[in-house]
Amino acid sequence: KRKSEIARAYKRVVIGLPQGLGNLSAAQAAVDFAEFLQLELLAAFITDAELFALADFPAVRELRIFDQQWQPLDVPRISRELEDAATIARKRFDESIASRTVKAAFDVLSGVEAIPALLHAGDIVAIVEPSHPGESITRQFTALVDAAFETAAAILIVPRRVARTSGPIMALASSTDDASIRVALKIAAAAKERLIVVAPAGALLPPEITADAERLGVSVEQLAASRADAFAPTPLRMSSQSRERLRVIARQLLDGAPRLFSMLHGVPLLAVESEHTALAEAGQTRRSQSEDRE
Repeated sequence: KRKSEIARAYKRVVIGLPQGLGNLSAAQAAVDFAEFLQLELLAAFITDAELFALADFPAVRELRIFDQQWQPLDVPRISRELEDAATIARKRFDESIASRTVKAAFDVLSGVEAIPALLHAGDIVAIVEPSHPGESITRQFTALVDAAFETAAAILIVPRRVARTSGPIMALASSTDDASIRVALKIAAAAKERLIVVAPAGALLPPEITADAERLGVSVEQLAASRADAFAPTPLRMSSQSRERLRVIARQLLDGAPRLFSMLHGVPLLAVESEHTALAEAGQTRRSQSEDRE
């Protein structure tokens, strides 16, 4: 099977599985994404190793709901519960990809310190919106977000509830030279969907973009944004009418982690680096991996 053009820039989708597993269904959007782009998928379950460090402090207690009393931390029990949680996560993940064609792997990380070593420069890191607000402040979640912004070539931000699984791909661009347009075009080709480009009024798509779209068989529609800010209210209103399945934006336009989920409105968002940077870093990563194997 011929690889999609986007698979030449990226190799893996890495998804951090939630501890509570309450939003594992939302993670299916990341599985879908990896499958139709023909990318490898790595699911990482991150345990909380700091619980064991807390057990070294005699004054630390935990409130046991059933016993209705404070007790010292029970390290053996905590170990068993973490192992059980990882086992359940692995089982549910295996079930979710049983009928898929995606090449997938499952990894258990013993703590957040292992996250940076897990990620490669050519990875797309999928961050799933927590099902409970408390999960968003855990070290497992915040460390994954921080590592993604520091290491990954692209970040896929997935809402708790995905509005739709089909529809056009939308590029939210600050100019017609924006990296998001080329990436969105290649995704649209792989997904066999239309491409919608939201760009400043009066800006014309470069001839090479139009030629590539014709070569790939992708229909392109351009909408005018009232402001350069891709997350201004006008583009978002336009996109709600367009019923797109995925939005693509350049990383430099993403206003940091605090607004990651409030801007989604049920539509996953892919934040990408410059295409040339992503290609170079992905190639460098693959070369270094090949050298390591040798």
